Amino acid sequence: MRPPVMLAVAAAVSLAACSRKDGEVKRAQPDAREVATREATASPAAVAAPSAPKLCEHGVPADQCTRCNPDLVAVFKELGDWCDDHGVPESQCLKCNPKLRFDAPVVKAAGASAEPWCKEHAIPEAKCTKCNPKLIAKFIAAGDFCRDHGYPESVCPYCHPEKVKAAGHELPAFPEPGTKVRLASAETERKAGIETVRAESRPFARSIEVVGQLQFDQNRLSRLSSRGEALVAEVKIDVGDAVKRGQPLVVLSSGSVGGAQSRLAAGKARLESAQAALEREQALLASGISSRRDVEQARTEAAAAKAEHDAARAELRAAGAGDAGSGGRYAITAPFDGTVVAREAAVGRAVGQGDILVEIADLKTVWAVLDVPEEQASAVRPGQRVTLRVEGSGEVREGRVGRVAAAVDPQTRAVRVRVDLPNRDGALKSGAFVRAAIELAAPRAAVLVPRGAVQRVQGHELVFVRTGPGQYEPVNVELGGRTADAVEVVGGLAAGTEIVTTGAFLLKTEILKDSIGAGCADGH
Repeated sequence: MRPPVMLAVAAAVSLAACSRKDGEVKRAQPDAREVATREATASPAAVAAPSAPKLCEHGVPADQCTRCNPDLVAVFKELGDWCDDHGVPESQCLKCNPKLRFDAPVVKAAGASAEPWCKEHAIPEAKCTKCNPKLIAKFIAAGDFCRDHGYPESVCPYCHPEKVKAAGHELPAFPEPGTKVRLASAETERKAGIETVRAESRPFARSIEVVGQLQFDQNRLSRLSSRGEALVAEVKIDVGDAVKRGQPLVVLSSGSVGGAQSRLAAGKARLESAQAALEREQALLASGISSRRDVEQARTEAAAAKAEHDAARAELRAAGAGDAGSGGRYAITAPFDGTVVAREAAVGRAVGQGDILVEIADLKTVWAVLDVPEEQASAVRPGQRVTLRVEGSGEVREGRVGRVAAAVDPQTRAVRVRVDLPNRDGALKSGAFVRAAIELAAPRAAVLVPRGAVQRVQGHELVFVRTGPGQYEPVNVELGGRTADAVEVVGGLAAGTEIVTTGAFLLKTEILKDSIGAGCADGH
């Protein structure tokens, strides 16, 4: 076992003899204080170890001296690191090894062998408090002990799994083989609210889960506004009303529109007069009474009157007034059949150019706009099947990917994907949030379990299998894809196995804390 503060002893230490027998050197056994962090490097250069430790009055590391800390004697003897001749650890015996030094950093050559490793518990053997429980007191005294897991804090494989992986080893098995959870009685099981289902095999497609929002079909949405300064004279509709194409919605009164209407009326009268004069001159020319010059002059006048009339009409249309109306009053009409989804117009309100008065939408179709993370967007294609669940109502709809954006949103780092959803019943509301599963591959048979049945414990995915009344066994599983409410199990569980759903978290706490309430967890 290795204490929290350790020292790498020079190569000469491991070759030093503590006692000699028949002319043979008795090798010193490496103990917990010899081994420091032994990092293998690809460079041929030596790698410096941590700085020198503090030495006690006996010339050895103060926190490892058996004369200053008599409780450590049993630890070193347990490890076989003991010099009977001088009553100290062989790795610290200065009488047997006069050149042994602890007051300088040790240089470790590249390529040196890695320290011994406890594969069962995934920590260095020299620090394994599971294999050597006597070391626990020493690590607690040094303030280097993880009480949650029972290992030295500095190398706890559950608190620091990255250190295990960096050392090239596997995480420890969890739970220990044979672990089971037993509740005291059927009544305890009932009170705990334990519910089970059977893992089932059914068609499953690899998919990704994303979120999004419903929107009106932007191709069938109209925001009607005033095209100039005006006063709201009359409002003929309200939110929720169904309207037909051409139906008046809001009546406005505008001075500029009134002027254009007057010019249109004057232009119309002038045009009618000019056309009548032209027809009269043409008749007189045919009778030989009028000259051709008079006819051409009448034709020119008619063309000018028509131009004036058309200009006034164009001005009104540009103002959104159309040809109808007088006195500066005109109506804004619906551009297509739809429903009023917003209204800002109010009688007497003065509005300016661009002020939105009414919004009309065709609700027969809505868009689901989904945000797909950029790292997953490359797998999304038009035509892929999508299952959507509306937040709040829980309604489920299905559709197909219609459009995939060509750019990543710089703010969200997501790619927008559009799904067109039929909405004949009007149940889908713009602005509602949705969760969607986009199927990336064709369906296949797979073992599925409810998402709530899977518990993540100390780096492992577990489900609890019911083996009998009040008896449950934690089983490691390997997970695959996910849906909104289920998880694919690709290893560790067969279809038809009875597993815990509601109450799985309680059973997880059982195996973490050994016991909760009337139940218990054991390894038998």
